[in-house]
Amino acid sequence: IEEIIMLSKLQIDAIKPTSKLQKINDSEMLYLFVSPTGRKTWKVLYTLDGKKNTITLGEYPKVLNAKDARLRRDEIKKQISEGIHPTEQKRQDKIKDLSEMSFADLIQLYAEKVTPHKRGGRVETVILSSYIKSFPRLMKKPVNQLGQLDMIQFRDDRLKKVKSATVARDLGLLSAVFKYARQELRIMSSSPLDDVAKPKQSVSRNRRISQDEIARILEAFKYDGRSQPITKKQQTAWAFLFAIETAMRASEITGLKWADVYDKHVELELTKNGAARKVPLSKRAIELLSYMRGIDEIDVCTLKNKVADGETGRGGLSAYFTQVVKGKLKINDLTFHDTRHEAISRMVKNAKLPVEVLAKITGHKTISILINTYYNPDIEELANHLHKEDDPDIILFKRSI
Repeated sequence: IEEIIMLSKLQIDAIKPTSKLQKINDSEMLYLFVSPTGRKTWKVLYTLDGKKNTITLGEYPKVLNAKDARLRRDEIKKQISEGIHPTEQKRQDKIKDLSEMSFADLIQLYAEKVTPHKRGGRVETVILSSYIKSFPRLMKKPVNQLGQLDMIQFRDDRLKKVKSATVARDLGLLSAVFKYARQELRIMSSSPLDDVAKPKQSVSRNRRISQDEIARILEAFKYDGRSQPITKKQQTAWAFLFAIETAMRASEITGLKWADVYDKHVELELTKNGAARKVPLSKRAIELLSYMRGIDEIDVCTLKNKVADGETGRGGLSAYFTQVVKGKLKINDLTFHDTRHEAISRMVKNAKLPVEVLAKITGHKTISILINTYYNPDIEELANHLHKEDDPDIILFKRSI
């Protein structure tokens, strides 16, 4: 049983901020949180259905004094005793008519109810929050007043800041939000995205990585490719080489655990398309993995691929790569993802892998994307095929189309 303290106004006003957040108990379930900046906020901490929950009441004294905070706490206790979830009740009190909820409320509801159950939920939450922050006027608009012109404006404004491929993903995510509003909440009869054209996609990249570029990149990262990478930037160079050998994505490399590494393959439980897959290892890939032994007991690579607003954040694998390759070496047209193109093209040329086997390695569900986007043979290779009708490469190419 919690001791009833009942902070007085003099006691509350006398609380001074410290370098850490302070949590001070007032009475049953009611706490005053004092931030390092001196802000004082009333919060109720409670347990319902075996789960701990927090509900913020408001700032002291701007929103609630001690007496009002305790009255609000008593209301919450009554809701809990009646089996009502206070946070849900708070939302219902705020949105009396779901059909009139704001666009921001809809996105927040989707982020709470749907996003946590998706594989990329953490990243999606960040992206959805960025919409609310970046489009305040649009987000205040009631859902039942959203129209195609709003979405066209959203699309065009985003295109001024990010690439067309990112905007296409934005529209896909918002389409899922509107689908939730139609099918689950029943507050929309149609989607504001209907008949809104997606941005034109850029031409598929055809970027190969030369041996000279690989040598320059290793030199810039001060890594020889034949020893244990000590620094994070050396690990970036190691990951670059490992990606060329395996066609694994940056996120797959940074998420790889030693428990998923076997003698001749690695197992990826979570991938971009949501399906697990096994990636066979070449002799060079096995050699590269051996250099990482002893750095960490759990993670193969201690770097992470941080994400914010749908883009790579600071301090991650792709960020280090961009910093050196584009910033120092001025190779402006090369991205870490180009290693996937290079790896796939090498597998076709060197290992003579049939396209259906290659798709198992890379995780592509659509063969046409694998062939048209990621297989980028040099023109000299194709020219040579014309003179070798029985060459395995030309047979593979014929089988693919």
